[in-house]
Amino acid sequence: MGYWMYDAKRKSASVSKKKTELIDLPETGFLSSIYIALSASNGNTSNEDNHLHDCLTKIEVVGAGGETIKSITGIQGQVLYYLDKESIPRHQMREDGQYSQTERWLLNFGRYFQDTEYMLDCNKVVDGQLKITWDLAAVRAVNDSTAFKDQNATLSVINMIPHEYAGPAPKGYIKSTETKQWTTGSSGIEYVKIPRDNPIRRILIRAFESSVGMDDNITNLKLNGNNGNIVPYDDTVGSLVSLNMMHYPPMENLIQVVKVKDRDRKGSHIGWIKTADLTTYGPYVPWMYAERYDNLEIGLWDLNAGVLEAVAQTVYMNCVGWAYHNSVVLPFDKPTWKEELLLQAQTFGSLELEVTQGNADAAASVVTEEVVTQS
Repeated sequence: MGYWMYDAKRKSASVSKKKTELIDLPETGFLSSIYIALSASNGNTSNEDNHLHDCLTKIEVVGAGGETIKSITGIQGQVLYYLDKESIPRHQMREDGQYSQTERWLLNFGRYFQDTEYMLDCNKVVDGQLKITWDLAAVRAVNDSTAFKDQNATLSVINMIPHEYAGPAPKGYIKSTETKQWTTGSSGIEYVKIPRDNPIRRILIRAFESSVGMDDNITNLKLNGNNGNIVPYDDTVGSLVSLNMMHYPPMENLIQVVKVKDRDRKGSHIGWIKTADLTTYGPYVPWMYAERYDNLEIGLWDLNAGVLEAVAQTVYMNCVGWAYHNSVVLPFDKPTWKEELLLQAQTFGSLELEVTQGNADAAASVVTEEVVTQS
């Protein structure tokens, strides 16, 4: 009898502050999705601008002989979650002291959560492993005051397995890999060779520099196939954001608890902000001075004193928008999945993404998602 098995591999397990956790994949059967959650405690005073998606630096699914099934960063993994599910995980992102933070990821081997038409056939993966790498000191050295506390983190991992599945064999699985990572220059073109082994579902492009628009760091994207004979896209990042708005709903309820005083700037993790709501406790009024790309400039007024508040207070910030983590996507699986309209990269003689740069010092990366048929 078949049923969905939610196989917990780690149950809120206590894990060290810095580690690469290795978890064996099932040796037989199919694997549809893997859920991951990482938690850590803030210091007693605060933990400003220090998030677990920056601390979780790599998620990998690998097999023997160098087989790579997934290889992405924590940030890229959260963007792919949004693109797959068209919503965001239930994060707990807090800057206030004595609270814990939790962030979540979902690795889908199919087109969406618990897909059975596309899954990983574990029978065909030798010595398969999930590898999760994190370091709570990646942004700021751990301490018991203004960073993550100098103590263990907590990890949860759940495999989504169609137990005794008797349906049609899966057509393949979705391979997600970071194709290239670099720091943008002030000008020039960065050439990114795109894999040509399998049909491509989508290509994810990210460029992040605080308070700088992604379309300033990257001014144009050109996907160049067969030396210019096939060009699926050649336009600005701004145009691609607009197209992404037609394909994906806005991210709702990206709620953060932040510490604000005077006139502060806080990151929203959204490249194009549609709306932002600010609330707080006590005799204070928060308001938005300005929106600078992914950042909000927030003022905090003390109603009793009639001045800007000089001591950091807790503010709840809820943002809605597009371009999660300053990312855009070339989707070949939209508006609906049609195998014949995926980018048939395996038929190309050459395939490069030409990234025109306009501003230096942005953290840039490209992720390619391929549809792999297992043999």
